[in-house]
Amino acid sequence: MPYLQIDSQKFLHNYQIILNTIAPKNPEKIAIVLKDNAYGHGLKQIAELAKRVKIQNAFVKNTYEALEIAPFFSYIAILYPHSLPYDSLFKEALQSPNIYFCAHSLESLKNYPKGTKIELKVDSGMHRNGIAKNTLNQAFKLIAQNALELKGIYTHNGFGDDFGSEFYTQNTEFLAIKEESLKLCAHYNLPRPRFHSLSSSGAFRAKDTQHDLQDDLFRIGIAFYGYLCQDSAFATLNLKPIAALFAQKISTLMLKSNARIGYHGVSTLKENIVSTYDIGYGDGLFRLREGMQVCSAEGFRILPRASMDCISIESAQEEVCVFNDARIFAQAFGTIPYEILSHLHAYIPKVII
Repeated sequence: MPYLQIDSQKFLHNYQIILNTIAPKNPEKIAIVLKDNAYGHGLKQIAELAKRVKIQNAFVKNTYEALEIAPFFSYIAILYPHSLPYDSLFKEALQSPNIYFCAHSLESLKNYPKGTKIELKVDSGMHRNGIAKNTLNQAFKLIAQNALELKGIYTHNGFGDDFGSEFYTQNTEFLAIKEESLKLCAHYNLPRPRFHSLSSSGAFRAKDTQHDLQDDLFRIGIAFYGYLCQDSAFATLNLKPIAALFAQKISTLMLKSNARIGYHGVSTLKENIVSTYDIGYGDGLFRLREGMQVCSAEGFRILPRASMDCISIESAQEEVCVFNDARIFAQAFGTIPYEILSHLHAYIPKVII
């Protein structure tokens, strides 16, 4: 069956680049984003690697993911606590001392019992999720009235990848939100929460441009896995993709050159041999279609059209590496590595080397 090979040394390499670039004297500021099954890499497997380098903070998508990795981290924030219908998991997460719940609206603050640990999201200009700056006082009033524990205030800078001034505009707005929030903390007699706004590209960009990194925490996701999607104008970093996707041979045929392959015979052989391998779009691999040209990591041609459960490749090897860099598939499909990786089904085994 197919499997995803995770290279622990490449993960460590990426961690050192992240640490040395962003917070060389403050490793506690480096948090890892493990949402969506660690971007398809395996939730527990990547949590274990993060634990080895003593990362204390993690961000996940839902209550299920938070509970799965609860033993690995001191602090876990659930980005979308209500994305699952399982009340039992939600109640269990509420009882966990190291799990925080992210609140995206004033209404959501009313959904939590007394003592719930909250991270309040604010809108600093991306206009996706979070309360407006002019409703901060209302939010603090609800937090105080409902006796919630305000652990963090955060935003998401949506322009870290882009060349332009919007990145700095959002940073300035968040600093203003931070200033106002600290005044409200004093007014309502609340402890100082942690403040964070930058993900992988934003954190690297802020450092590269000498912007004052005033965040208490940096939410690093895709960079841990070996990728950045920044504008080409920015300096590149020697990050290494940590995952390689392998598939096993199902069968081999010896055919004449120019034999037509698969559905509608849209591909013709250049060699005399073709094999099928046990991964397809049913496993979350994007569906290769006519006109697309993609090769395996060894250079073997992957032949359109892909099937639900298998792909055809001009190879006789017992095992092929479908990709060891998701950018190859991403470029073919006009998308980003995030989408290629997070689509891979969670049941594909993960092997750490």
